[in-house]
Amino acid sequence: MGFPYKDPEEAKEFVLGFVERLRGVEEIYKGWSALNMVIGIHIKQPDLDFWVDTRGGDVVVRREQPGEEGASLTLTADLFHKLYTGQENAMLAFTMGKIKPRGKVAGIMQLTRTMPSAVKVYKAYLAEKGLAP
Repeated sequence: MGFPYKDPEEAKEFVLGFVERLRGVEEIYKGWSALNMVIGIHIKQPDLDFWVDTRGGDVVVRREQPGEEGASLTLTADLFHKLYTGQENAMLAFTMGKIKPRGKVAGIMQLTRTMPSAVKVYKAYLAEKGLAP
């Protein structure tokens, strides 16, 4: 199964709900909050954008761009799904150009070490929604 939503609004609500849950995982929260910038996440097919604002040592997920992006990541919804179900390796996706980075992404790439925790959260989130990974 690929990414479970084709409608952009449903997809955005699903992704934002998942990202909000990641804020509750200490190692992920600490890693993202240390970046101290605005990170744009641009997902394609369906198209949706959101921003993770880590300025000031907090992690705030925003629907509207809160300022200039210090970094951005562009990827397809199916790749997003594969990454968070553990079917795709994040570092390999970066090196193969499947994730299109822009700006100061070195810190973000280091956060790939937190993927096992994120995969657990995503799989539980899918199950809650009645969706199979």
